[in-house]
Amino acid sequence: MNMTKTAAVLVALIVSTVAANAVAEQSLQAIIQERENQWSAAYNANDPERLGAFYESDAILIPPGSQPVLGRALIAETLSGLFAVLKNVTLTVEEVRPLGDNFAVEIGRSNFEAVGEDGSLTPGTDNYQVVWHKGDDGVWRYVTDMFNPRG
Repeated sequence: MNMTKTAAVLVALIVSTVAANAVAEQSLQAIIQERENQWSAAYNANDPERLGAFYESDAILIPPGSQPVLGRALIAETLSGLFAVLKNVTLTVEEVRPLGDNFAVEIGRSNFEAVGEDGSLTPGTDNYQVVWHKGDDGVWRYVTDMFNPRG
């Protein structure tokens, strides 16, 4: 093989590898977005049991201005305390960074309506960061979940 053909083959291999990685990241982002859509549906249905299933048994929730919450059951209980004050929650994936085959970090934003003392609804937005783990069953679940108000 001459140098021109060798260079062309190398360029083709590099381009196909980059393209394959981009497709894999896109598809992981689509999987994570679907999981976030399911999380939002569970939250908006006021379903703590279903919501808790999105977390590993030893997951950590880090809410703003509060102590970390450890474990699926306590996380579900904590989040259910927000049902009365946050409505119509939607989560939008902004970026996913794979960490090997079974972990990923997600950065996103949540939109919601905060319930005022008079029952009025005020739009709000938070930032969040989630570390995901893909279990032996192939399901992606939260390992850590942290959120804070968007400035």
